Amino acid sequence: MKILKLGQMLGGSNTPRVTYKNLYSINYDGVDGYLSLGNGAELSPNSSGSGRGYSISIWVKSAASQYMFAYDGGQQMYLYVRWNGQPVMRFFGNNDVNIWQNFNIDTSIADGNWHHLAFTFDLGSTSSSIVGYLDGVQKTNGSGATYTSNGTWSAVTNNGNLHMGGNVAGGTYDVSFQDEFAIFDNVLSASQVTDIYNSGNTADLSSIRYLMGWWRMGDPTGTGAYPTIVDQSSNSNNGTMENMASGDITTDVP
Repeated sequence: MKILKLGQMLGGSNTPRVTYKNLYSINYDGVDGYLSLGNGAELSPNSSGSGRGYSISIWVKSAASQYMFAYDGGQQMYLYVRWNGQPVMRFFGNNDVNIWQNFNIDTSIADGNWHHLAFTFDLGSTSSSIVGYLDGVQKTNGSGATYTSNGTWSAVTNNGNLHMGGNVAGGTYDVSFQDEFAIFDNVLSASQVTDIYNSGNTADLSSIRYLMGWWRMGDPTGTGAYPTIVDQSSNSNNGTMENMASGDITTDVP
């Protein structure tokens, strides 16, 4: 019996073999460039109403504080790197700036190397509701990470406003390379994150259930893709490179 790894497909003599390759990433200059991901409500936590949870996966190469993913036009969530280089995932409740849950991975990634980040959210409001992963290693509150919260939790508001990569409302722009960004309408398991990290190599995500968006940052066509970054899930939430150039699609990849 042939055992398949993530990213491989079973094929016989008459079946074309599909090979996954990661060749491109996006470079944000920190001035005014960002990726507009549109107003699709399905990019928001529990937009399906399934109660399965929410997960984010991203590869990033950073040397400074930055906003990797954010929601414009209200308080919903953002993923950023703090001044000390530590990555943080924050969710807001009821569109209220005073109601939030914060998950801080207590390790700096601002070293100029590629790192993989994954965060899962079970939609609850306890110190175990958010779990983070750095380079495939699970971090929980008190074990490689710090959880904090404020206010009485109420569900994240989903109203379909703009989601952005590399920017946050107010004009704070990202300085980094990003690649293989994905959103799931589900809590990824530790083994799924291990497969996605793939020993430090990117992997084909198309077979993972509840994939809501997958932006490969230029693959497979390279600079010819500009200004569109295709959502390679089935949801067609294509991204648009705003205030960027085709040369911002680079060959610097994990």
